[in-house]
Amino acid sequence: MEFAGTWMLKEQVGYEEFMKLMGVPEQYITAGKNAPVSLKVECSDGENFTVTTTTGPKSWTDTFKVGEPTTICGPGQRPIKTVVHLVDGKLTGEYEIGGANLRAYRQLVGDKLHDILSTEGITFKRIFDRQ
Repeated sequence: MEFAGTWMLKEQVGYEEFMKLMGVPEQYITAGKNAPVSLKVECSDGENFTVTTTTGPKSWTDTFKVGEPTTICGPGQRPIKTVVHLVDGKLTGEYEIGGANLRAYRQLVGDKLHDILSTEGITFKRIFDRQ
């Protein structure tokens, strides 16, 4: 699967504004702003994914099957229920957190992985390089 591999954060846009909107405490926003972020994506069959996210000293793993309900770790490391879909090469999901409806997707753009969350006119975009 194209998403499989280890990815390191290269740049991010909209982090602070988005996290504030999500109600993440300022101390966590400050700590996470410049923390190194990596993703390890595993998928052998195109449907079952394991994604391990490491941000500084913290790490968590989400597992999901495309098209089935699941609980994943959301902004501020809060559990959220969603269904992840694979549409036109993008992993997509919609969910509600803190009263806000969010749209999320991951897609490959060239040799980069784009991870995008948006709600209420605010977009948080992270771009990762494959390692």
